[in-house]
Amino acid sequence: MKAASLKNPKVLVRSILCLVYVAVLILMLLTGKRHTILIDNKDAEDGSYLAVDGMSVQIDKQESSEYYPGDRDKAVVNAQKHTIKVEIFSDGKIVESSFTIPLGQDMVLLSVPKLVAGIEPYVGPFSVQLEQASAPDSGPPQGMQFGGDAVPPVEETAPVAPLLIQ
Repeated sequence: MKAASLKNPKVLVRSILCLVYVAVLILMLLTGKRHTILIDNKDAEDGSYLAVDGMSVQIDKQESSEYYPGDRDKAVVNAQKHTIKVEIFSDGKIVESSFTIPLGQDMVLLSVPKLVAGIEPYVGPFSVQLEQASAPDSGPPQGMQFGGDAVPPVEETAPVAPLLIQ
């Protein structure tokens, strides 16, 4: 009986330590993950909002940066919840807002003109779209035309061994 009563406290202590360990992991994941915020000051393609003509932007307690129409820069931050402070040069207007970056996102695009205009959402996911060049199915290209002059195909050759001089 004595051996059975000693096992229960060990199992209880191990279970509590395991739960504490998992809680610390979750806390570190939420507060320690780095994110990149792309701060964008560009006009909308459809003209629904215009870029801000000169402003200072501060994310959390980082140093503020100046932006003019067409500018885009980045801020690297930790954690999920952030605050942004925008000071517009022309009228001295200050806009402050808080936003949360989704857990699965490493990079987000923050449109400052949307924020100033009050358009939601002003923060969205950002992904790089690479264009793949279409490759011909019939092997290497046989030549390219530039202004009517044909460029001959490049022939593959075996690597040349270096010449040793004694």
